[in-house]
Amino acid sequence: MLKARVFSLVVSFLMALSAFSQDDVPQFTVQVGNYANPKPSDFAQLQSHGFLYATKRPNHTDVYMGGYANENEAGEALATLQLFGFGNAAITKLNTEGGQPVSVIQLATKRFGDKINWEEYLTAGQLYVLLSGKQVKIFAGTFPDVATAKAQLAKLQKTGFKDAFVKNVNNVLLHEVGDFEMGGAPKRPLIPLVFEEKKEDKAPDQPKEITTPATTKQDAPKAYEEVVAIVQPAKVVEKPAKAVEMTPKGSETKAEPQKAEPVKKEPVKVAEPEKTVAKEAAPAATPVNFEASLPDIRPNVKRTSAYELQKALKAEGSYKGSLDGFYGKGTRTAYDLALANNRQLEKYRILAKYQALPELDANKGSVQYHINNLWDDPKSAIDGLADSKAPIARAYRAYHRYVTEGQSKDVNWLMNEAIKEAFAGKKTAFPQFDPTQRYAYEDIDQLLTHLRYIHEVSADSPAAPCWLFRKHPSAALKAFGPQGTDSKLKLQACGGFWEWEEVKVLDAIARDLNGLGQTSEAAVAKSQSQLAQLYLTPKALNDEERKALEAWNAKLWQGIEGWSSRDPMLSEIATALKISYLQAEVLFEDFFMDAGFNEREAKALGLQAMKVMVGHHLERFI
Repeated sequence: MLKARVFSLVVSFLMALSAFSQDDVPQFTVQVGNYANPKPSDFAQLQSHGFLYATKRPNHTDVYMGGYANENEAGEALATLQLFGFGNAAITKLNTEGGQPVSVIQLATKRFGDKINWEEYLTAGQLYVLLSGKQVKIFAGTFPDVATAKAQLAKLQKTGFKDAFVKNVNNVLLHEVGDFEMGGAPKRPLIPLVFEEKKEDKAPDQPKEITTPATTKQDAPKAYEEVVAIVQPAKVVEKPAKAVEMTPKGSETKAEPQKAEPVKKEPVKVAEPEKTVAKEAAPAATPVNFEASLPDIRPNVKRTSAYELQKALKAEGSYKGSLDGFYGKGTRTAYDLALANNRQLEKYRILAKYQALPELDANKGSVQYHINNLWDDPKSAIDGLADSKAPIARAYRAYHRYVTEGQSKDVNWLMNEAIKEAFAGKKTAFPQFDPTQRYAYEDIDQLLTHLRYIHEVSADSPAAPCWLFRKHPSAALKAFGPQGTDSKLKLQACGGFWEWEEVKVLDAIARDLNGLGQTSEAAVAKSQSQLAQLYLTPKALNDEERKALEAWNAKLWQGIEGWSSRDPMLSEIATALKISYLQAEVLFEDFFMDAGFNEREAKALGLQAMKVMVGHHLERFI
């Protein structure tokens, strides 16, 4: 009898321990979205809310945040993501039952807010993290068994990891650490720690071959989202309303608690108070990266721009190879030599560092100023927009209320009144849109599309702000582009191409050649907006547009060559301009090919970018 009671107590204890362990396992995570080429800087606003990591897929990369022991914790993280505009975020449950134990060496335990010196741990080999609430556990591995791990532990402890220890972990909970998780590309050790020595029959005087700490391919666990992730429907967590708005009747009412950004709906035009029809949420789009890295130049694409660059570099004395039109190592080396030795290029590189880039600031108190600061100083911005009579100001108040509090009658009223005032006495250029109807807004896509329409028709309309594309990459790109040639829409110059040194140098030379600087502010503003459109929402050109650009390009260089033939000094400047121009053109072409355009389309878009960027400065040569 006593034995039975003891056995029963032991079983109960083990069951309780098992249940506790299962509850404590961080088997939930939140998928932020899927992207083409995400960078840590794209998610800077989330860094203080959870540890971010990425998993590469065949055609995109998934970005996730945190590891959570239960669905409630994951739901709180989801609500935070939705408030930051990541409307397609979703809770993911990990199939821990489908995983298997692997041996690893635990190096340290950090909190997600801590600044981790990843270079300190890179000497230990391939790193993994296990995320549990606010903890970030850092591991080295993996190893086929505990004995192998212990053998490597001894070596690690001799190199400074005195507190490291071996443990077994479910491989479902491990995530491989790469450049994204480390916030960029840290400095890696030249020679990693030796975990194994490859056994080979070599002569005594031959050096032994050193292998890296990584185990064989079959020993490494797969990324856990690849094989065991179970996506759950995104839960919408209720958040209290934050704003007090005047109702259409003029009485001040406090908004009722609303849900965070609503689930995607089909943008259907309806009369109030009917609702729009629901649809499945679309996958998140690529986050807009305004700190654009240079595209890799394709060496196997024969192009006119590379051929002309080779000619210019050969005439300048830097290029010694054949004129084949392929941008290979020889062309790159010659371009670098020209940058280092051509005195005009040296001069303009220095000038470009100190030359003011496109200005995003607006006059204090203007509608543009309040729109720019809508998320930096919401209260002052909303008050400023409320004082304005411009329809676009009312539209941005509607947008802000929608994002912070969710769908409501006040959102509908503000937006419909903005449409009514903006289109008063005007014909719409959008056949699918009827400004005389009343709309109910339960879809961020529909709201941003109508916001774009108001931008188009508003007198002296402000530019659509950069933050709009950061907060809603999918919906904003869909709503605000691509633009037609007759579009009056303005977009802020948000970095992008302006992050490239080649573009800055070209701009510096073109401005200098503008002579008396007679380019109007309006022309410069239009140029910046068009360049932003090309960066954010490029659109393939037709044959007529392509031929017109080729004619413009030929005429431009005919004029510059005639001008530069008058004096050797002018010829030097023209050579620097040509080298800079053609290098930028090559980069533009690869940028557009990276965006999915074919070689012919990319060439035309590259010329369009050149005309938009320097055409207004070099107009006197046409």
